[in-house]
Amino acid sequence: MKNKDKDLVDMNKLEYVYQPLWNITNWRVYGYEGLLRTQLDEVFKPEDLFHQARLEGTLFEIEICLIKNYISNYPLFRTKPELLFLNIFPSSLLHPEFECFIEELLKEHPYISGRIVFEINETMEEYHTWQVPELKEKVSLLKEKGFYVALDDVGKGAASLQNIVEYKPNYIKFDKYFSQELASNKEKQALISFFTDYCDENMIFILEGIERDIDLAQAKLLNVPIAQGYLLGEPKQL
Repeated sequence: MKNKDKDLVDMNKLEYVYQPLWNITNWRVYGYEGLLRTQLDEVFKPEDLFHQARLEGTLFEIEICLIKNYISNYPLFRTKPELLFLNIFPSSLLHPEFECFIEELLKEHPYISGRIVFEINETMEEYHTWQVPELKEKVSLLKEKGFYVALDDVGKGAASLQNIVEYKPNYIKFDKYFSQELASNKEKQALISFFTDYCDENMIFILEGIERDIDLAQAKLLNVPIAQGYLLGEPKQL
């Protein structure tokens, strides 16, 4: 393995930052998504870390380490009820030790119940895992334990309309593609309008990748409840 690859999987060199999600109905911070940074930002991509871990068979171990560190570095004890959004791969949910990990997490941090949203990653590398019957059981387990579930990158990754129906997530996060040039793209406006109407109080719509004022204004006109993007706030340590 090259030195660069070693740096990419050195957990001690990772920094944990948080990007805000805004409720654009009342202009309040709704929550934060945990993201990775490192001193090697010019060469580092989280995808590289996960790809390397997948090749080495350590993806689950890497993910649970990240989740623990995201929680440890996030001020969940604050009185404000912002949620913490954390990414997770479907394969990690299916790992034999996943349930034990969740139980240990709740014992160590009993106050996280009702505060964490697990964003199930829509990578094409794990497309087949959505067909595994046990995955639905693991999603149900998370909800039973007081966690929320989101389908991430809807419209880009492996998620389909069928997954929205089958898994009944608490949140669906539309990929940043749909926020780009939103103000001038009638097709994107129509699709987002459909989904904001489809979602009810048990399923909340989130639009990622907002970078322009005019697109943010258009999202608000389309009744998008929650938005995320560099215009609304850059990832930073809290």
